[in-house]
Amino acid sequence: MKKNLTIAKLMMFVVMAVLPLSMMAQEGKKKSRPAERYFYIQADGGLSINHGDLANYNGWVFDDFNHYKSIALQNWNAHFGIGYQFGKVIGMNLKGGYGLLSGHKHGQPLSFISGTPAGIYTNLSLERTNYIEGNLNLTFNLFNMFKYNPRRVINFVPHVGIGGTYYKAGAIKQLNGEDVVAVDAANKEEVLSEAATKRDLTFTVPAGMEITFNIAPKFDLFLDYTYLFTGKDNLDQMQKQYGEGYYTEENRVINDKDMYSQLNLGLRVKFNNPCDIEKMAREAKKITYRVNPDPLVADENGNVCFDVITTIPEEYFEKQAVMNLTPYLAYNGGQIDLDPITFVGEKVKGEGDFRVPYKEGGEFTKHYCIPYQPEMENCQLMGNPMFYVYDGTIYPTQDEIVKNTYFTQGGERKLADGVIYHKPTPPAPTPTPPAPTPVVEPTPDFIYYFDYNKSNILGNGRDVRERNKLARKMVKEKLTDDVKGVRIEGWASPEDRTGVNNKLSNDRANAAIADIKAQLKKNAKNFEYNGKGNGSDWNTFMKLVENSDLKDKDAIINNIKKSSNKEQTIREMIDIYPQLEKDILPLIRRAEVYIEK
Repeated sequence: MKKNLTIAKLMMFVVMAVLPLSMMAQEGKKKSRPAERYFYIQADGGLSINHGDLANYNGWVFDDFNHYKSIALQNWNAHFGIGYQFGKVIGMNLKGGYGLLSGHKHGQPLSFISGTPAGIYTNLSLERTNYIEGNLNLTFNLFNMFKYNPRRVINFVPHVGIGGTYYKAGAIKQLNGEDVVAVDAANKEEVLSEAATKRDLTFTVPAGMEITFNIAPKFDLFLDYTYLFTGKDNLDQMQKQYGEGYYTEENRVINDKDMYSQLNLGLRVKFNNPCDIEKMAREAKKITYRVNPDPLVADENGNVCFDVITTIPEEYFEKQAVMNLTPYLAYNGGQIDLDPITFVGEKVKGEGDFRVPYKEGGEFTKHYCIPYQPEMENCQLMGNPMFYVYDGTIYPTQDEIVKNTYFTQGGERKLADGVIYHKPTPPAPTPTPPAPTPVVEPTPDFIYYFDYNKSNILGNGRDVRERNKLARKMVKEKLTDDVKGVRIEGWASPEDRTGVNNKLSNDRANAAIADIKAQLKKNAKNFEYNGKGNGSDWNTFMKLVENSDLKDKDAIINNIKKSSNKEQTIREMIDIYPQLEKDILPLIRRAEVYIEK
């Protein structure tokens, strides 16, 4: 028996030692689901099982469960605890409780004492050892080591810890062969040992396994089996009652410290704010979209203007969630991306286009107005909502969401048909007028430059900083008292999507205005300012390539003109011809300043 117990303890501690290492091997996976960290309280209760000297063993270290059918009320325990889940795998809890233990030894002799009939101590009964215990446990979620899922219905959670038990041992009685208390000739009970009069304290090492059932986002039901190794061998008084010469080390049935275990059912309440973006994605069809007008129509000025109206139902939008909807016009061979719409939950600290209250939901309208292009004639307005948990950053584009955080998608949806284009009636022919005087395009008085996808004046690269130092010098030299106004035209290099570049060019124009005002200080209010973003500057890009010394410039221009996705083609060309990124594209990322007198 001693050998079996030693092997059992060794295997249990090896498993507990390996678990943290296995967990570490799984950590560090990029863009995985963010871990929910939370406090919790729990309560559990159930059966106490004796593994001391007075326990009938059935092949290993487990007491005879038939013993508990008739005396279940003498073998129960209950606990209350608090804990904290540190992340996907590791947690910790502190719990304390009270319990009762009993047991018996039937048909298995404890010792053979010289001069005493064999088997006199074969049938003993332990009655009501009670204990008060507390322990600190480290927990490991086995399933989350491989794939994290806070909504998984069933989890296996081993635990190991350190603790103590404050106990008072019960009485020991002699039984006859029929498990009835033996009596002497005077018809009185033969009590081998009265119950202990005072409590004793010993340390414990609890180790076990918990099966949890996630019955709701904040509630777990769990079944726990815990084995507790103790530091003493007198929870049943056997070592205390029978000293050397009677109950000796050689004759001891369990040649080790006393042990006991607990089979408990419990409930855990988690104090967290779960953000279930998987549920939002599964139920994304509850969100409705309307587009006005539908189908889209190009007006007499050649613009396609419309509203995207999003209706989010009650009790749908999680309080810490962010949803990005990026509408796009899909046509045969390509697509045109529009500005994204960002919805944020009511507890998100960052700002989006719309804040959605959880209980009420709401209706939200985003207006668009874009120039008509021939490929829009046979297209569809589409959208695929993307959800992620707010982590301190609002990601403006779906590309950045994919690159930086864990996300789910609600599925691609058709929002509207497009675009009805009424070709204007050509005017009646008129006599050929005299040749007009050539129009000379105005040249900017000075220019601000910017890094890729940035709108800050100082910039990250040396070239941008040096060019903008010159622009600041021109601000002070050229903006004199005879100036009436300042017009700024913002531009973006064309390798990014239309929606991104429209916003970026507008930001660059505004950044130039802000810098001019900062340079002029008090005199800034003497002028009128007019800033406008023009989006992607295709014309300048093509002219710069045409006038460059690139060896294959004609092939580059032809490939771009023929491409159905010109932005993607430019990005591919950058890898083949680094000179595009080094010498050409930086000259397009700019804000031109025109002085009006």
